[in-house]
Amino acid sequence: MGEILIVAGEASADRYGAALVRRLAEEHGGGVRFWGTGGDAMRDAGVELLGHVRDMGLIGVGEVLSGVRAYHRLLRRLAEEAAARPPAVAVLLDFPDFNLRLAKKLKRLGVKIVYYISPQVWAWRGGRVRVIRKCVDEMLVILPFEEDFYRRRGVRAEFVGHPLLEDFRPAACRAEFDGFLAAEGLEPGRQTVALLPGSRKKEIGYILPALLDAAKLLAGERPVQFLVSAAPTVGREHVESVVRARLGGFDGKGRFRVTGRSSRDLLANADFAMVKSGTSVLEAALCGVPFLVTYKISALSWGIGSLLIRTHSKGLVNLLAGRRLVPELFQGEATPEALARTAREYLDSPEKCAALRGELGKIRTRLGARRASETAAGIIGGYLREAGLCR
Repeated sequence: MGEILIVAGEASADRYGAALVRRLAEEHGGGVRFWGTGGDAMRDAGVELLGHVRDMGLIGVGEVLSGVRAYHRLLRRLAEEAAARPPAVAVLLDFPDFNLRLAKKLKRLGVKIVYYISPQVWAWRGGRVRVIRKCVDEMLVILPFEEDFYRRRGVRAEFVGHPLLEDFRPAACRAEFDGFLAAEGLEPGRQTVALLPGSRKKEIGYILPALLDAAKLLAGERPVQFLVSAAPTVGREHVESVVRARLGGFDGKGRFRVTGRSSRDLLANADFAMVKSGTSVLEAALCGVPFLVTYKISALSWGIGSLLIRTHSKGLVNLLAGRRLVPELFQGEATPEALARTAREYLDSPEKCAALRGELGKIRTRLGARRASETAAGIIGGYLREAGLCR
């Protein structure tokens, strides 16, 4: 039986990894065993987990230092396992601070490495390309411009499509199903703002308080209600504790609901959304909800990262559009007043919302029509055949 090492370190990669594993299992039956790191979705798809994404949510330079022992312990364990039971191929998903270090260790063991979902080296920390060129056998990229970026730098790369597009459809679209808000204890006909603060405890600690303070400003002037996303990698209890602490005795706290439902369902039932920079930005665009992109981190990490960023925008939708399509409020700009002011501009203007929805509708076509997990599985299958594990 052949083995595939697959490593994901956060919530969206867990979903994408699970889809890829299911596809590979369909194509190769019981001839392949999967092990590595991921979340509940990858575990349910049949991956033996040596580490869970809920314990891998280290962000930024300062934050990584605080968990350095656990970080290196997991790195060492994966490398030791790869030496003890060599995989036919290792599939690394995003999570570059961890995965590029792991790639170096695996390369020394002679393991073939496929990197699925590229680090954003085209935006910042471009020096990582040297490590990728040396250690990664093939990059499977999910944004169309990444293929040319890597090929021009001597890296074997193929655009496989974006995995988020596979069967993308909210389960509870407000236009067709008005029971979602009612099930969450909210009023279906009332203006609704979705707050998506991220999928890691530390980023939630930086971002969610600012979102809640902005929401309080809005709630104090209008009868708006709020859906607060609790990602499965964090847990609803943690998010609820932050909300309780921040709202305290606020009179309008009855209009806030924390929910573990999928982020796309929250977005599909909102009139506006405040979204942490990341995968949820693309989900918001595909749902067609007007939104702003935000991000906050420690001052040290932001200061270092800002020196390395080379793109005109930080939000993925704006990068795909080639211009500032949706508002971006990062770090010092992401004050409660500025967040509330931006939301107010859209909540008060149906015309502005309609114009943005029209532009967001064009984003899907920019991402192509390929099915990412199917294409990626076909390429990875080539490495299994090369190892003599399948025909």
